[in-house]
Amino acid sequence: MMTIAVAFATMAIAPVEVSAQFDLGKALGQLLGGSATTPADDVPTPYDRLRENAPAKSKLMGTWQYKGATIEYLGDNPLADAALKSVEGYGIAELKKLGVIEGCCSLTLRRNGLAVVATRDALQEGTYTYDESDASVVIKGTYDGTSYRADGYVKIVGGRLIVMVDAMDVLKEILKASPELATDQTVITTKALLESFGDVYISVMWVR
Repeated sequence: MMTIAVAFATMAIAPVEVSAQFDLGKALGQLLGGSATTPADDVPTPYDRLRENAPAKSKLMGTWQYKGATIEYLGDNPLADAALKSVEGYGIAELKKLGVIEGCCSLTLRRNGLAVVATRDALQEGTYTYDESDASVVIKGTYDGTSYRADGYVKIVGGRLIVMVDAMDVLKEILKASPELATDQTVITTKALLESFGDVYISVMWVR
C-alpha cells in the first residue's frame, strides 16, 4: 500500500507507455515554444472560485466512499488539458491495482485532523490540516519510516467531496519511494511537463 498522498495521485505520473496518438516529447517542445494566455484581472481565477466556495470543515467530517479520480488543471495553457488527459487512464489503472476502486475504498476524516484510508487490503492513517479561508489542505503522514507531505485543495460539488492533490508533490513522493524511476525517460518527460504547466492536481472524488 502506498502513502495516502501517492495513492491519491499515481494516475498522472506513474510510468506509462505513450500512445501513438500523443507524444509527450513533442507536446513538451510545443509547450516550451508556445505562449499561454493571461486572464483578465477582473475574471475570477480557479483559485478565487475555490476560495469563494470553500466548504466548512464540519461538512468534510465522516466517512466517504471512493467514486473516481481525474486530472484537474487550473492554469491557462491551451495544451495542458489534451496532454494530461492522454495519460489519465493509465493512472486510474494503477489505482485499481492498489485496491483504490469504487465499492472497496473509503476515506474517514475526523475533527482532530486524522485521515484514514481503507482499501480491501490495507488501512492507513495520516493527518490533514484544512483552512476554510481558501479551501487549502495539507496531507501528512509516515509510511515505512519515511514521512510524506502533499498540498492541495478541497471542494464539495453536487454532494461529492473532491480532494485535489498537487501532482508535483506526488511525483516527489513517488521518486522518494522509488528513486530508480528518476532515470526513466517517461518520468523525466512527465516531470518536465508538470513543471512547465504548473497548477496540475489529482482530483479524487468521494461520496457518502
